[in-house]
Amino acid sequence: MSYKDKLDNCLVSLDVGDKNALFIVLMKDGTICRRGNGNPDKEFELLKGYSELQHYQAFMMTVNEELFRYSGVFEQTPIIGRPCKMMIVFSGPDGEEAGFKCNYGEDSQGPPREIVELLVNAVKITDPWYEEERNKIKRGPNDAPEISPVGHTPDTKKKWWRMW
Repeated sequence: MSYKDKLDNCLVSLDVGDKNALFIVLMKDGTICRRGNGNPDKEFELLKGYSELQHYQAFMMTVNEELFRYSGVFEQTPIIGRPCKMMIVFSGPDGEEAGFKCNYGEDSQGPPREIVELLVNAVKITDPWYEEERNKIKRGPNDAPEISPVGHTPDTKKKWWRMW
C-alpha cells in the first residue's frame, strides 16, 4: 500500500501579501471547497459542496509518491516583493500527515516546480466545478449579485505564479 492510499483529504492554499488568493479543500468522500483563482486582487466567494466527479482522486493521480519524502517547510530567500505562502497539506483518517509549506517573495524565486505543479493541477481539476457553482449563484432565485468570471489573457510577461 502506498502512502497516497492512506490519505483522504488535501488542503491547497496560496496567500499573497495579507490576502488569501486561493483556498481549495478536496476530500475522498466528494466534499469540495474552493475560494479564488490565485489572484490576490480579486474577491471571490467560498463555495462548498459535494461532487461525484472524484476531484480528490483525480488530483491524487497527479501527485508523485516520491514527493512525500520531501515533505516540510521551504523558504526561498531573498524574499523580494509581497511575501507569499503556499501550502499543500495531506492527511488521512488514522493521523497520517504530509505537506509542503513554501515561503517566498512575489518577485523572487518561487517554490520548487513540482510543488507549483500540484497547486496548478488542483486549480485545473476544480475549475469546472467552481465555475458551475458560481454560475448557479448568478441564476439564484434570491437576486444574488452578478458574479463575473475572471478572464484569462495569455501574457508572456506575467509572473511565474500568476494563473490569471
